[in-house]
Amino acid sequence: MTRRALVVCFALFFVQPANADTRIYVSGDLFAEITRLSRTVGPDSTTISDIAEPGDGVTIGGGGRIGAFFAPSWSLELGVDVAREVREERTLSLREPIGIVLPTPSLRFQSRTRHRFSASSVLLGYHPPARGRIQAGFRGGVSFMHVERSLTSASISTVTTLPTLPGGLPVVRVDVVTSEVTFITNGLSGTVAAEAAISVWNRFAVVPEVRVLAGGLGGILIRPGFAARWRW
Repeated sequence: MTRRALVVCFALFFVQPANADTRIYVSGDLFAEITRLSRTVGPDSTTISDIAEPGDGVTIGGGGRIGAFFAPSWSLELGVDVAREVREERTLSLREPIGIVLPTPSLRFQSRTRHRFSASSVLLGYHPPARGRIQAGFRGGVSFMHVERSLTSASISTVTTLPTLPGGLPVVRVDVVTSEVTFITNGLSGTVAAEAAISVWNRFAVVPEVRVLAGGLGGILIRPGFAARWRW
């Protein structure tokens, strides 16, 4: 339903008669993605490590966009941007079970986490008059976010006390079980962007830009990059 609304909104601007002030453009973009995710910080759990979750990261991505200048200073753009998956592997430890006073082996496990973000965006843009070959631009709008996250959960399955020779301490054996949990979420995020379109020739421009996406995705995404724009 959300996608249909975005497509209808976008079509309202393009199904109008063409005139001198309406210029359509297409572009392809490459970007770096800097991820800052929300997390819960607190005491260690007795059964599961609370830090075995996707962490911050840096990756790259790309996408494509189509838009139109329906007035000299105003544009509307629809785009899809997809980042590469971020993976991380760490060795973590569980807290010892409550009530066991005998020495226990180290409760360590291998944590594997990954996450990926993709955005389908509708952005309204304001573009002040160009200065020479450079025209600044400022955009704002909404992005439909598709988020995939996987993390490793670890829990204590069994605690076994084994007898030893007379005079020695019993041996405690603890079994740790791990499993991978995957979360897929979809939602809306606010998006703002700033750009500087550098005209190479009449219809082609190189566009350095930075985009920030926040809200509804469990963190903040910062995407500096550049686009190649063809306009007619």
